[in-house]
Amino acid sequence: MGKDNVPFHTVVFPSSQIATGEDWTLLHHISACEYLNYEGGKFSKSRGVGVFGNNARDTGVAPDVWRYYLLSSRPESSDTIFTWANFVACNNSVLLANIGNFCNRTLKFLDKNTTYAGIVPTADPALIAAGADSVHRRFIDDVNELLTSFIEHMDAVRIKAALSIARDISARGNQYLQECNTTNALFTEQRTQCDTVMALAVNLVYLLSALFHPFMPATADSICRQLNAPSRLLPDSFALDLKPGHIIGKPEHLFTNIDAKKVDQWLAEFGGSASDEPKQESKKDKKKKAKAAAAAKTVQEA
Repeated sequence: MGKDNVPFHTVVFPSSQIATGEDWTLLHHISACEYLNYEGGKFSKSRGVGVFGNNARDTGVAPDVWRYYLLSSRPESSDTIFTWANFVACNNSVLLANIGNFCNRTLKFLDKNTTYAGIVPTADPALIAAGADSVHRRFIDDVNELLTSFIEHMDAVRIKAALSIARDISARGNQYLQECNTTNALFTEQRTQCDTVMALAVNLVYLLSALFHPFMPATADSICRQLNAPSRLLPDSFALDLKPGHIIGKPEHLFTNIDAKKVDQWLAEFGGSASDEPKQESKKDKKKKAKAAAAAKTVQEA
Protein backbone atom coordinates (compact mmCIF):
# COMPACT_ATOMS: atom_id res chain seq x y z
CA MET A 1 0.00 0.00 0.00
CA GLY A 2 1.27 3.48 -0.88
CA LYS A 3 2.07 5.76 2.03
CA ASP A 4 -0.53 8.32 0.94
CA ASN A 5 -3.29 5.77 1.67
CA VAL A 6 -2.16 5.06 5.23
CA PRO A 7 -4.28 7.72 7.04
CA PHE A 8 -7.52 6.44 5.52
CA HIS A 9 -6.88 2.77 6.21
CA THR A 10 -5.43 3.25 9.71
CA VAL A 11 -7.63 6.08 11.06
CA VAL A 12 -10.62 7.03 8.93
CA PHE A 13 -11.96 3.60 7.99
CA PRO A 14 -11.38 1.94 11.41
CA SER A 15 -13.10 4.94 13.05
CA SER A 16 -16.09 4.42 10.78
CA GLN A 17 -16.22 0.75 11.74
CA ILE A 18 -16.08 1.52 15.45
CA ALA A 19 -18.75 4.22 15.08
CA THR A 20 -21.29 1.69 13.78
CA GLY A 21 -21.16 -0.17 17.09
CA GLU A 22 -21.03 -3.46 15.22
CA ASP A 23 -18.50 -6.25 15.70
CA TRP A 24 -16.28 -5.66 12.67
CA THR A 25 -12.83 -7.19 12.22
CA LEU A 26 -10.47 -4.25 12.72
CA LEU A 27 -7.10 -3.60 11.15
CA HIS A 28 -4.23 -5.03 13.18
CA HIS A 29 -1.31 -4.84 10.76
CA ILE A 30 -0.47 -2.87 7.64
CA SER A 31 2.46 -2.92 5.23
CA ALA A 32 2.96 0.45 3.56
CA CYS A 33 5.53 1.60 1.02
CA GLU A 34 7.25 4.80 0.02
CA TYR A 35 7.29 5.82 -3.67
CA LEU A 36 8.78 3.99 -6.62
CA ASN A 37 10.22 6.57 -9.04
CA TYR A 38 11.24 6.12 -12.66
CA GLU A 39 14.71 6.82 -14.09
CA GLY A 40 15.37 9.88 -11.93
CA GLY A 41 11.85 11.30 -12.36
CA LYS A 42 8.29 10.25 -11.70
CA PHE A 43 5.95 7.83 -13.42
CA SER A 44 3.34 9.69 -15.50
CA LYS A 45 0.79 7.76 -17.50
CA SER A 46 -0.61 10.92 -19.07
CA ARG A 47 2.80 11.90 -20.49
CA GLY A 48 3.81 8.35 -21.36
CA VAL A 49 6.72 8.33 -18.92
CA GLY A 50 7.30 4.99 -17.22
CA VAL A 51 6.32 1.39 -17.76
CA PHE A 52 2.85 0.19 -16.75
CA GLY A 53 1.05 -3.15 -16.77
CA ASN A 54 0.22 -3.31 -20.47
CA ASN A 55 3.74 -2.05 -21.31
CA ALA A 56 5.32 -4.76 -19.17
CA ARG A 57 3.34 -7.37 -21.06
CA ASP A 58 4.36 -5.92 -24.42
CA THR A 59 8.09 -6.19 -23.62
CA GLY A 60 7.77 -9.97 -23.79
CA VAL A 61 9.62 -10.39 -20.50
CA ALA A 62 8.15 -13.12 -18.31
CA PRO A 63 5.82 -11.93 -15.50
CA ASP A 64 8.00 -13.61 -12.84
CA VAL A 65 10.97 -11.46 -13.86
CA TRP A 66 8.85 -8.35 -13.34
CA ARG A 67 7.58 -9.65 -10.03
CA TYR A 68 11.09 -10.38 -8.77
CA TYR A 69 12.58 -7.05 -9.84
CA LEU A 70 9.74 -4.90 -8.48
CA LEU A 71 9.67 -6.75 -5.16
CA SER A 72 13.45 -6.58 -4.84
CA SER A 73 13.13 -2.81 -5.41
CA ARG A 74 10.14 -2.44 -3.07
CA PRO A 75 10.35 0.98 -1.38
CA GLU A 76 9.79 -0.30 2.14
CA SER A 77 11.73 2.33 4.10
CA SER A 78 12.58 4.99 1.51
CA ASP A 79 11.78 5.89 -2.09
CA THR A 80 13.41 3.67 -4.71
CA ILE A 81 14.00 4.05 -8.44
CA PHE A 82 13.07 1.82 -11.35
CA THR A 83 15.78 1.81 -14.02
CA TRP A 84 15.96 -0.32 -17.14
CA ALA A 85 19.68 -0.91 -16.59
CA ASN A 86 19.00 -2.40 -13.15
CA PHE A 87 16.06 -4.38 -14.51
CA VAL A 88 18.22 -6.07 -17.14
CA ALA A 89 21.10 -6.58 -14.68
CA CYS A 90 18.71 -8.19 -12.18
CA ASN A 91 17.53 -10.67 -14.78
CA ASN A 92 20.97 -11.53 -16.14
CA SER A 93 23.10 -11.39 -12.99
CA VAL A 94 20.67 -12.61 -10.33
CA LEU A 95 17.87 -14.68 -11.83
CA LEU A 96 19.87 -16.24 -14.67
CA ALA A 97 23.41 -16.39 -13.23
CA ASN A 98 22.50 -17.23 -9.63
CA ILE A 99 19.12 -18.94 -9.23
CA GLY A 100 18.80 -20.31 -12.75
CA ASN A 101 22.41 -21.46 -12.85
CA PHE A 102 22.22 -23.40 -9.58
CA CYS A 103 18.96 -25.16 -10.42
CA ASN A 104 19.97 -26.02 -13.99
CA ARG A 105 23.49 -27.12 -13.07
CA THR A 106 22.18 -29.45 -10.38
CA LEU A 107 19.42 -31.00 -12.46
CA LYS A 108 21.62 -31.36 -15.55
CA PHE A 109 24.13 -33.33 -13.45
CA LEU A 110 21.33 -35.65 -12.33
CA ASP A 111 19.64 -35.83 -15.74
CA LYS A 112 18.74 -39.19 -17.28
CA ASN A 113 21.23 -38.54 -20.08
CA THR A 114 24.18 -37.99 -17.72
CA THR A 115 25.83 -39.50 -14.66
CA TYR A 116 22.89 -40.35 -12.40
CA ALA A 117 20.27 -41.26 -15.03
CA GLY A 118 17.81 -38.91 -13.32
CA ILE A 119 17.84 -40.80 -10.01
CA VAL A 120 18.41 -39.03 -6.67
CA PRO A 121 21.34 -40.72 -4.83
CA THR A 122 21.80 -41.43 -1.12
CA ALA A 123 23.73 -39.01 1.07
CA ASP A 124 26.31 -40.51 3.42
CA PRO A 125 24.78 -40.21 6.94
CA ALA A 126 28.21 -39.72 8.51
CA LEU A 127 28.94 -36.70 6.32
CA ILE A 128 25.69 -34.87 7.09
CA ALA A 129 25.10 -35.81 10.74
CA ALA A 130 24.76 -33.02 13.30
CA GLY A 131 28.21 -32.02 14.52
CA ALA A 132 30.02 -33.63 11.58
CA ASP A 133 33.16 -31.76 10.54
CA SER A 134 32.42 -31.73 6.83
CA VAL A 135 31.71 -29.25 4.06
CA HIS A 136 28.30 -30.89 3.73
CA ARG A 137 27.29 -30.33 7.36
CA ARG A 138 28.48 -26.72 7.22
CA PHE A 139 26.34 -26.25 4.14
CA ILE A 140 23.27 -27.62 5.93
CA ASP A 141 23.88 -25.40 8.96
CA ASP A 142 24.33 -22.30 6.79
CA VAL A 143 21.10 -23.01 4.90
CA ASN A 144 19.19 -23.50 8.15
CA GLU A 145 20.51 -20.20 9.52
CA LEU A 146 19.44 -18.37 6.36
CA LEU A 147 16.07 -20.15 6.32
CA THR A 148 15.35 -19.02 9.88
CA SER A 149 16.15 -15.45 8.88
CA PHE A 150 13.89 -15.74 5.82
CA ILE A 151 10.94 -16.87 7.93
CA GLU A 152 11.49 -14.05 10.44
CA HIS A 153 11.51 -11.45 7.67
CA MET A 154 8.38 -12.87 6.06
CA ASP A 155 6.53 -12.92 9.40
CA ALA A 156 7.43 -9.23 9.84
CA VAL A 157 6.35 -8.44 6.22
CA ARG A 158 9.87 -7.36 5.32
CA ILE A 159 9.38 -8.69 1.82
CA LYS A 160 12.43 -7.09 0.25
CA ALA A 161 14.74 -8.50 2.91
CA ALA A 162 13.14 -11.95 2.72
CA LEU A 163 13.63 -12.04 -1.05
CA SER A 164 17.27 -11.11 -0.58
CA ILE A 165 17.72 -14.02 1.85
CA ALA A 166 16.13 -16.43 -0.64
CA ARG A 167 18.65 -15.24 -3.21
CA ASP A 168 21.46 -15.78 -0.69
CA ILE A 169 20.33 -19.37 -0.14
CA SER A 170 20.58 -20.02 -3.86
CA ALA A 171 24.02 -18.38 -3.92
CA ARG A 172 25.07 -20.67 -1.05
CA GLY A 173 24.06 -23.60 -3.24
CA ASN A 174 26.31 -22.38 -6.06
CA GLN A 175 29.14 -21.93 -3.57
CA TYR A 176 28.61 -25.47 -2.29
CA LEU A 177 28.89 -26.96 -5.78
CA GLN A 178 32.11 -25.02 -6.31
CA GLU A 179 33.58 -26.02 -2.94
CA CYS A 180 32.95 -29.68 -3.71
CA ASN A 181 34.34 -29.40 -7.25
CA THR A 182 31.21 -31.02 -8.63
CA THR A 183 32.42 -32.52 -11.91
CA ASN A 184 32.41 -35.89 -13.63
CA ALA A 185 35.76 -36.55 -11.96
CA LEU A 186 34.12 -36.34 -8.54
CA PHE A 187 31.52 -38.86 -9.70
CA THR A 188 34.10 -41.39 -10.91
CA GLU A 189 36.77 -40.90 -8.25
CA GLN A 190 34.82 -40.01 -5.06
CA ARG A 191 31.37 -41.46 -5.56
CA THR A 192 30.24 -41.20 -1.92
CA GLN A 193 31.15 -37.52 -1.81
CA CYS A 194 29.41 -36.89 -5.13
CA ASP A 195 26.26 -38.75 -4.04
CA THR A 196 26.08 -36.60 -0.92
CA VAL A 197 26.56 -33.38 -2.86
CA MET A 198 23.82 -34.26 -5.33
CA ALA A 199 21.38 -35.41 -2.65
CA LEU A 200 21.80 -32.11 -0.79
CA ALA A 201 21.84 -29.93 -3.91
CA VAL A 202 18.68 -31.36 -5.46
CA ASN A 203 16.86 -30.96 -2.15
CA LEU A 204 18.00 -27.35 -1.95
CA VAL A 205 16.47 -26.85 -5.41
CA TYR A 206 13.24 -28.24 -3.94
CA LEU A 207 13.51 -25.84 -1.00
CA LEU A 208 14.00 -22.92 -3.41
CA SER A 209 10.68 -23.76 -5.05
CA ALA A 210 8.96 -23.07 -1.72
CA LEU A 211 11.02 -19.96 -0.97
CA PHE A 212 10.30 -18.33 -4.32
CA HIS A 213 6.69 -19.42 -4.72
CA PRO A 214 5.19 -16.26 -3.12
CA PHE A 215 7.32 -14.09 -5.40
CA MET A 216 7.65 -16.10 -8.62
CA PRO A 217 4.87 -18.72 -8.72
CA ALA A 218 5.42 -19.78 -12.34
CA THR A 219 9.13 -20.32 -11.66
CA ALA A 220 8.35 -22.36 -8.55
CA ASP A 221 5.91 -24.50 -10.54
CA SER A 222 8.56 -25.04 -13.23
CA ILE A 223 11.09 -26.18 -10.61
CA CYS A 224 8.63 -28.70 -9.17
CA ARG A 225 7.78 -29.98 -12.65
CA GLN A 226 11.47 -30.47 -13.43
CA LEU A 227 11.91 -32.26 -10.12
CA ASN A 228 8.85 -34.41 -10.81
CA ALA A 229 7.66 -33.45 -7.33
CA PRO A 230 4.52 -31.81 -5.89
CA SER A 231 4.48 -28.22 -4.67
CA ARG A 232 5.72 -28.06 -1.11
CA LEU A 233 5.06 -25.95 1.95
CA LEU A 234 7.82 -23.88 3.47
CA PRO A 235 9.61 -26.02 6.09
CA ASP A 236 11.12 -24.81 9.36
CA SER A 237 14.43 -26.48 8.53
CA PHE A 238 16.27 -27.92 5.55
CA ALA A 239 15.44 -31.59 5.02
CA LEU A 240 16.07 -34.26 2.40
CA ASP A 241 12.45 -34.61 1.28
CA LEU A 242 13.36 -35.96 -2.16
CA LYS A 243 14.32 -39.49 -1.14
CA PRO A 244 16.97 -41.75 -2.68
CA GLY A 245 15.57 -43.41 -5.79
CA HIS A 246 13.30 -40.51 -6.70
CA ILE A 247 13.39 -39.87 -10.45
CA ILE A 248 13.48 -36.24 -11.56
CA GLY A 249 11.89 -34.83 -14.71
CA LYS A 250 13.48 -33.06 -17.65
CA PRO A 251 15.74 -30.08 -16.81
CA GLU A 252 14.81 -26.76 -18.43
CA HIS A 253 16.16 -23.24 -18.25
CA LEU A 254 14.22 -21.10 -15.78
CA PHE A 255 15.29 -17.75 -17.26
CA THR A 256 16.71 -16.34 -20.48
CA ASN A 257 19.26 -13.63 -21.08
CA ILE A 258 18.05 -10.10 -21.93
CA ASP A 259 20.22 -8.27 -24.45
CA ALA A 260 21.77 -5.14 -22.88
CA LYS A 261 20.74 -3.23 -26.02
CA LYS A 262 17.17 -3.46 -24.80
CA VAL A 263 17.95 -0.82 -22.17
CA ASP A 264 18.27 1.97 -24.75
CA GLN A 265 15.28 0.65 -26.70
CA TRP A 266 12.99 0.65 -23.68
CA LEU A 267 14.27 4.02 -22.48
CA ALA A 268 13.37 5.53 -25.83
CA GLU A 269 10.00 3.79 -25.87
CA PHE A 270 8.90 4.60 -22.34
CA GLY A 271 10.67 7.88 -21.58
CA GLY A 272 13.03 8.12 -18.68
CA SER A 273 14.69 11.52 -18.53
CA ALA A 274 14.29 13.89 -15.66
CA SER A 275 13.72 16.52 -18.33
CA ASP A 276 10.38 14.83 -19.00
CA GLU A 277 9.16 16.17 -15.69
CA PRO A 278 6.97 19.28 -15.98
CA LYS A 279 8.70 22.41 -14.82
CA GLN A 280 7.21 24.04 -11.77
CA GLU A 281 5.86 27.53 -12.34
CA SER A 282 7.73 30.33 -10.62
CA LYS A 283 5.85 32.88 -8.52
CA LYS A 284 6.56 35.45 -11.24
CA ASP A 285 4.95 33.28 -13.91
CA LYS A 286 1.95 32.64 -11.69
CA LYS A 287 1.45 36.41 -11.17
CA LYS A 288 1.67 37.02 -14.92
CA LYS A 289 -0.97 34.37 -15.54
CA ALA A 290 -3.24 35.82 -12.87
CA LYS A 291 -2.91 39.35 -14.35
CA ALA A 292 -3.60 38.04 -17.86
CA ALA A 293 -6.68 36.18 -16.63
CA ALA A 294 -7.94 39.30 -14.81
CA ALA A 295 -7.40 41.46 -17.87
CA ALA A 296 -9.26 38.98 -20.07
CA LYS A 297 -12.16 38.92 -17.62
CA THR A 298 -12.34 42.75 -17.64
CA VAL A 299 -12.48 42.79 -21.44
CA GLN A 300 -15.29 40.23 -21.47
CA GLU A 301 -17.32 42.20 -18.90
CA ALA A 302 -16.89 45.40 -20.92
